[in-house]
Order: sequence, then C-alpha cells, then structure tokens
Amino acid sequence: MSAKQLLRLVLIFGALLLVWGAAALVRRREVGPPGADAFRLPAVTRARVDTVVLARSGDTTILARKDTATWTVNGHPAAARAIGDLFDALADSAPRSELVAERKASHASLGVDSTTGTRVRIVGGGRPLADLVVGHMSPEFSGGYVRLADQEPTWLVRGRLVDVLTRRTDDWRDHRIASVAPDSVASVEVTRGKRHYLLRRAGSGWTLSPGGKADSALAANLVGAYGRVDANGFATPAQADSTHFTPPDRRTRLLRHDGAPMLTLLFDSTASGFWVRPDTGSTIYRVDAFTADRLAPADSTLEKKGH
Repeated sequence: MSAKQLLRLVLIFGALLLVWGAAALVRRREVGPPGADAFRLPAVTRARVDTVVLARSGDTTILARKDTATWTVNGHPAAARAIGDLFDALADSAPRSELVAERKASHASLGVDSTTGTRVRIVGGGRPLADLVVGHMSPEFSGGYVRLADQEPTWLVRGRLVDVLTRRTDDWRDHRIASVAPDSVASVEVTRGKRHYLLRRAGSGWTLSPGGKADSALAANLVGAYGRVDANGFATPAQADSTHFTPPDRRTRLLRHDGAPMLTLLFDSTASGFWVRPDTGSTIYRVDAFTADRLAPADSTLEKKGH
C-alpha cells in the first residue's frame, strides 16, 4: 500500500470517527433530561411572587409579600436587602451551571435529598412558579447543588443561589432596632440600675444632670449611636419568656426639642450580652455588651474632664 493510499484511509477513518461522535452526541441529547444544556428556572420576578417557602428538616421559613415594597418572614418584618438578594440570585442561575449527576443515588452526597436538602417553593397568584431542592455548597464555595423537585438530575449552579436559599430564618429578618436622626435629639435619659442621669443639649454643647458639663464629642458619639441601631439576633420564644424588663436593667429614652419622646429602649442583661426591646414593640432583640454600653453608657464616661 502506497503512502498516498494510507493517508487516504486515515482521513476516511477520521471522518467516520467525527460522524460517529456527532451521532452519539445527538443521541445523548435526545435521551438526556429536558434543558440539559443548563439549569433553568422560569422567569421569577418580584412582581409575580407572593410567597417563598424554604422548608428544611426542623425549620421552615415563609417569606410573604405584603405590598410592592414590604415582605415578612414568618410574620416578622423582613430585611429589604435580604429580599433583594433573593431575586438577584433567582435571576442569575442559568448562565453558570453544569450537570453533575443524573441519578437519585447522588442526591444524598450532594445534599439535595429529602433529608438534608432545602425544598424551595415559589408561588405567585396562587400558582406554583418554581419548585426545587437546594443542597450543599460546592467544594470551592463558588456555587452549590440544585435540582428541580420532580426531577433526578442535579446541577452545580454557580453564583449566590444556594447560599441565599439556605439562609436560616433569622438571617431574613430585619435586624434594625431603631434609626434616629442625631440632630433631632434634644436630650437623653439613661437609667442603669438605681442610677439615673439626663444628658441635655445646651447650645453647641451638652450638660449632665446630675453633674455639669459633658464632653461634647462623647455626647455626640452617644447620640450618633442611635443613628442606626442593629441587633445581633433575636430571642427564641423560650428565651423571650425568660426575659425581665420590669424593671429593666437599663433604660434609655430620647426626647425631641419640645420634650416629646422619640424612642425608649429597655435592656435585660444576660451572661453574654443584653436583650433589648423598644417599649412600643414586642420584638426582643439580642445585642452585645459593647453595643449596650454605646447606647446606655455610665454617666462618668460622659463627664468633661479637667473642669
């Protein structure tokens, strides 16, 4: 056989291999799961969704829309940023996904089985919009594993989808305790145990009663601490039952220039921090000792030194 004939045979064999490979690929696509090129969710926009249920073993989180801007989580106010994260993550799944398993036998190891997975049901207008199970984060934490609830194939979906959908209930709640514009505060009443003092604005400075002049910078820091007061967490029902706010260990009250009260916080000390409750609300928040000392400091820390 000449070299020319051998070359011709090699080319023919190569062409046959290409044809066979293409046919095999077509057969695989024909028998593969629907949409096997990428994990896809239907269009899930904020305007369409009424409820999102995140159900996992021993814990269920229900996100419910009250109006165009307000959501609740298990009946409590939800954090606007957390809801924004949810819809950003739902819109960013398809472009970065790959099929990693096609059989049920892989579900447990990927965390998408009925025991360890989080079942996510999204409802709008009384109709289901999406039903999926999310599992473990990927080893490099660039994404996580997801499958449609009625299908066996499991996808690695990159981005924040799995991270967001596996948040615990408290992570969805609004941690804001209060927000008061510092310039609107004319005086601050603080009670710590049996000791009580009044910090009052006086022209460009501040006074302490009992006492005298207060350090203006330290007084401004105290009032500024109320510009945004965020909790570290929330009391469970059992913890809430054991709190004692009558009388509170600490109490602060902010008043306007006309003497009208703006905000009152009640504090109950614990071994690791404080429980805090506004006197007009029922939610009991958890803060650390550092935050409690910023909000209700000892009067000695506010005194103007050297006078």
